[in-house]
Parts: sequence; C-alpha cells; structure tokens
Amino acid sequence: MKKIAIFVMYNIVVVLSLFISLELIIRSTLPEIKPYATDKRILVDSMYYDSRGLKPLSAGYSNEVLVKVDRLGFRKCSTPIDKLKRSWLLLGDSITMGIGVENDSTFACIIQNQVDSLNILNPSVIGYAAKDYMNVSKYFVIDKVYNLDIRRVIIFWCLNDVYFTLSDIETPGGHLRYLLGDFLKFLRLNSRFYLFIKNLVFDRPKSYYNFDERFYSEDDPEFVKSIDKIIEISQLCSKQNIDFHIVVLPYEYQLRNPNSLIRKPQKIISTRLMNEGITVLDPMEFFRDTSKESKEFFLYGDGMHLSNTGHRLLAEFVIKSLIESQKDIRPN
Repeated sequence: MKKIAIFVMYNIVVVLSLFISLELIIRSTLPEIKPYATDKRILVDSMYYDSRGLKPLSAGYSNEVLVKVDRLGFRKCSTPIDKLKRSWLLLGDSITMGIGVENDSTFACIIQNQVDSLNILNPSVIGYAAKDYMNVSKYFVIDKVYNLDIRRVIIFWCLNDVYFTLSDIETPGGHLRYLLGDFLKFLRLNSRFYLFIKNLVFDRPKSYYNFDERFYSEDDPEFVKSIDKIIEISQLCSKQNIDFHIVVLPYEYQLRNPNSLIRKPQKIISTRLMNEGITVLDPMEFFRDTSKESKEFFLYGDGMHLSNTGHRLLAEFVIKSLIESQKDIRPN
C-alpha cells in the first residue's frame, strides 16, 4: 500500500512539474497569450436604464491591459472630450470597447486623437447587443445627458449581437462551461498553457462563426428582433437630425476564407437595412486587401476581438469612409 502511495505521489509531482515547466515556456515565448477577464470594478449596473456601463473615473484591467474611463463614462483617450466640438457616438460591445488593447490603441481613440474637430464617444461595454444600443442611444440622443452635440451615431455590429434570448449554455462550449465552469474559469485566468493547447486543438473562430451565421435568415426570430431594434435606433436619430450608420465587423474565419458564401451575414443584414434607407458599411475587403494574415488582426486565439493591428486598420477604414469624404472634417 505504501509503495502504491509513493508511486501515485511521484507521478503527481512529475505531472505538475511538467505542467509548470510548459506553463513557464509558453509565458516566456508567447507573451501575446492573455487571460480572458475584465475587472468588474470598471462596470456599473443600470447606468443606461437597465443596461450596465463603464463606471466614470474608474480604472481596471481587461485581458491584462489597463482600461481607464473618463468622467463621462467613456473609455479615456489622450485627447479629452471637448463639449464645444461636435460628437460621434459609437455603439458596440467588447470589440468596440477594445478589450486586450491599450486605451490609445483602440480604433475609437485613434480617431479621437487624429481628428481635431470631433469628439469620439465610446461607452461600449462587453456583452452589449441591440437592446443595449437602444438604451445608450436614448440616454444620449433623447435625454441629451451631458448636453453633447451628437451629429452621428454608429453601431459597430458584431455578428453575435443578433442574440436576444439565447442563453450561454446554447452557445459553442456552453454545456462544457455549465459542467466545468469554475474549473475552466480558473484555467482561463491562470494558465497560458491551457489557452495555447485550446487554440492548437480547436478552431474556435470557425466554431463561433458557423454558430452565429445560422441566425442570419430573414425569418429567424433573433434576426428579426435585432433588425427591428436597429431600425428603431435609426428612426430615433432621424427625428433628431442625427446621421446613423452601421459597420458590420468581420470575423477572423471570414477573412481567411475566400469563399463568397462566407459573407452571408453581411449580405443579409446589408440588404435588409439598406431597404430601410440605412447606410451599412462593410470593411471586410478593406481588411483583405492588406498583405497580412487574418490572425494578425485579432487577439491570440480569438476570432472576434481585434488586436492593435486590427484596431489601427478599422480606424483607417472609418476615417476614409466617413471623415475624409466630408469637406468640413479633416484628420490632423
């Protein structure tokens, strides 16, 4: 019995030593691998009606990158908000919020720091969807909180924003997270080796795209509800003489796949909204026209969230599409 116990303990020590060694190797050779976590101290519930928001004058880490929030509840840029300038309100989820990217490296702050005549207001928060975009729009456009001169509202639409009633357990990996939630959360927060192996074994960007793509159908109830909410926001802006646009963001799997069918979600949402007179911008070809590999535009192992490179390119796309075309607005 004693020999069995020694044998078991020996093997446990060997496995733990091997795991720790591999963990240290991954941390030293692949610093771009970051844990997926956002400090709850930068978030506040019911800031925009029943939607949470960024807590004013707070700071905390998201994917090990420091996020600073200004006094108005926008992600802070080196160039502060000036109420004497006209403003653009950006609506988006964690992609627009810029998790894993320094404040001034987000596409919102790149534009804010380059265009003297504009305020770029970025109240975006992880987990936002169409319902939250409506709440934020009402807060700033109807209630006119802070009395900002908002001239344009832009939704930066992630394909998973289409969810209205979907539970987490129904999303890719949801059942496994339900069964091993605490254990997997511990690994995500503490083990770079786990994230490395996960990315090596599974093509999560493909899985998430294939899952989200199936909701983009004219008769899908989730899609219908989302489109109705976007139209409602557009009408709200129109009544206030505010321009409204939507930018449909690409997934990594779409950028690496030349098949034209991979653009199905963008085509469906563009056709539907353009029939309502809503301007839809699609930066997919703008991204593809570069000489870079698709993975360079996204965080490690992530098929949605943009890297520094992705944010720079998206900022360039917005400047070319919506700023350089206007004679009275020029970047520095």
